[in-house]
Amino acid sequence: KFKLTLAEVIGKDIGQDSILINQGAKDGLGQGMPVITEQKVLLGRITEVFTDFSRVSLISDKESSFDVEIPDRDASGVIKGKGGQSLDLDFISQDKEVKEGDLVVSASLGGIYPKGLLIGLVQEIERSDTRPFYRIKVAPFFDLKETGDVLIILDF
Repeated sequence: KFKLTLAEVIGKDIGQDSILINQGAKDGLGQGMPVITEQKVLLGRITEVFTDFSRVSLISDKESSFDVEIPDRDASGVIKGKGGQSLDLDFISQDKEVKEGDLVVSASLGGIYPKGLLIGLVQEIERSDTRPFYRIKVAPFFDLKETGDVLIILDF
């Protein structure tokens, strides 16, 4: 349901939570375009475009945050990158029943990413009597070791 183009990962900077792909300005790519796997797993978005290649900041980058939902729980919140390919989920009210293993997908709020892209699974939930929200760790679906080809969403 998206207009897509295929690109190959040509470099991985795990310390910076970014990858390089072999497409750039000459291929019609632009900043902010979402990057996914063939399985509709969200990797991140293009943050720098050069003539022949582009840098993609992963959703785990410390500068990354965007709206998500847990469809089975009718809960929505914000994913924040923590670096080191790890994610935290914020602003899920403690009155929602959230369980380990719950699916987390992108929400269309904010317009950064299309709705329904796969993010990860709830890994750890911390409750507190002094905060209105859970502290939740999310295990991302992407595995940089396995990532070779990616898809760029040209418009949505």
